[in-house]
Amino acid sequence: MSFAARLAAACVTFASLHPALSAADAPQMLYMLNCMGCHTADGGGSPGHVPSVRATLGPLAADREGRRFLVEVPGVAQSPLSNAAVAELLNWMVRNLTVAPAEFVEFTPQEVARYRAQRLTTVYATRAQILSRISATSARSPAGDAVH
Repeated sequence: MSFAARLAAACVTFASLHPALSAADAPQMLYMLNCMGCHTADGGGSPGHVPSVRATLGPLAADREGRRFLVEVPGVAQSPLSNAAVAELLNWMVRNLTVAPAEFVEFTPQEVARYRAQRLTTVYATRAQILSRISATSARSPAGDAVH
């Protein structure tokens, strides 16, 4: 087991044993351990280096290709987290770091497993293409935030 996996397991164990922390705190801890170093505490990222998730996470989570993208990015697809932990983390991120789509459909461990089997190599181009399509679709339809 890698150091990152052991550290994540230890933190989850600590969270389950510490009286001030609850199961609801686990996704936030996972974000702190696995995502915050690059995407920052509030999801703002680092302009020119790491994209902010604040404005794009909601639209991506509401779109089938966007959901696939969120799971296939290398930091997610290659993380030591289980599919269930990734689903829980993504659901927490959508609810806490962005404006959640009106009818947000939670990520499931099965969905994560299905998408995670692929490795995305063209991260920036794929992200730009999906967001451009979402933006164009949203401009044409007031229901552009539904999962299609």
